[in-house]
Amino acid sequence: MKILYLAHRIPYPPDKGDKLRAFRQIEHLSKHHDVTLACFVDDQADRVHIDKLREYCIEVVAIDLNQRIAKVRGLWGLLRGGTVTEAYYRHPEMMREISRLSRGRRFDAAVGFSSGMAPYLIRTHVRHRVMDYCDCDSQKWLAYAKAASFPMRHVYQTEGKRLSKKERAWASTFDATILITDAEARSLRNYVAKDRLHVVGNGVPLPSRDQAVTEAHPPTVGFVGVMDYRPNVDAVSWFVERCWSGIREAVPDATFLIVGRSPNASVQKLANVAGVEVTGGVSNIGPVMERIDVSVAPMRIARGLQNKVLEAMAAAKPVVMTPIAEEGLCGRNGQEYLVSGSEEALIRDVRRLLHDPNERRRIGDAARVHVAKHHCWDDALERFEMIVTGEVRRSAPIASLVLERSQPRAVNGAMG
Repeated sequence: MKILYLAHRIPYPPDKGDKLRAFRQIEHLSKHHDVTLACFVDDQADRVHIDKLREYCIEVVAIDLNQRIAKVRGLWGLLRGGTVTEAYYRHPEMMREISRLSRGRRFDAAVGFSSGMAPYLIRTHVRHRVMDYCDCDSQKWLAYAKAASFPMRHVYQTEGKRLSKKERAWASTFDATILITDAEARSLRNYVAKDRLHVVGNGVPLPSRDQAVTEAHPPTVGFVGVMDYRPNVDAVSWFVERCWSGIREAVPDATFLIVGRSPNASVQKLANVAGVEVTGGVSNIGPVMERIDVSVAPMRIARGLQNKVLEAMAAAKPVVMTPIAEEGLCGRNGQEYLVSGSEEALIRDVRRLLHDPNERRRIGDAARVHVAKHHCWDDALERFEMIVTGEVRRSAPIASLVLERSQPRAVNGAMG
């Protein structure tokens, strides 16, 4: 088939969640189909990767998106009664290129990735249109509103409400709409026909267990993620402010390792706190992950499936997380990970694991087995391909598309 893939951001390098998912999809489709990619480039440093994408695509159209101009355009769109998202990604050159590509190729299917590309997907003339929202951006804006103060709370709230209506309207026009978790799909279930709504999760590769034993190191708690991304910044800031001193009281030589590219100013300041180390980006995450004894995901703003959690579990690291970070996982609290419902519970769970290597090993080993069984890229991508090609004509009821929990959901404490 001839497939047009539309992405809101150049999907390479696959070093953050959205780029990783989009790249994996393109890589997989290219094995059996002719893929044409049209995407925005919002970081000039990423233009060097266009040639890499040409290894998978018969043509790559990469259009520069100036973030400062786009933000102004987005706010102006909001003031005029629209959404930031639509105005931010509205670009005449993208529309012209999509028209040009469509005239020359007669695509069999088109895929849009993320809500910013939905307006473009609607305007493509193909027989089969598939939208992968991944997670609903509208719900992220609403989550931002809860954590913000006036006037940004009003801005976020307005965008969230308006975009939610748009996401529902757009989804009703597509032949298939994909979400990353069952929880995300529920938000659209009353607006999209059951046979057009699908859940396709992410996978994660399993790192080798044959790595050399690392040198002795202090007890280490770790967080890995892109460190200019608001939910990640909020998570590590809250953890250091509210939990870290309580952990250090019991484990005085403990280190909190914050790993990830582009740490913003507030994250860099955390390095002034005793025991906190901010590494920035690393070329090889393997040795860093080996150094981590306990991984934390203290998310207060989160949607969808957290890749950072899957990657730590795949590396056989015990993960302590807040309830919101558990969304999309089908494991068991206390078996494959720990869910801590309050800052006191999170402090207690991290302290206990740092003191108990046998418990760390038990949970870490169970986590790795769980990821290998339930979060395989091959399974997710094969289902994705079937949706894009139209082989999946009718999905099973949403609840059957994700693995049911083997025991009732429970958390250690209640989030305050």
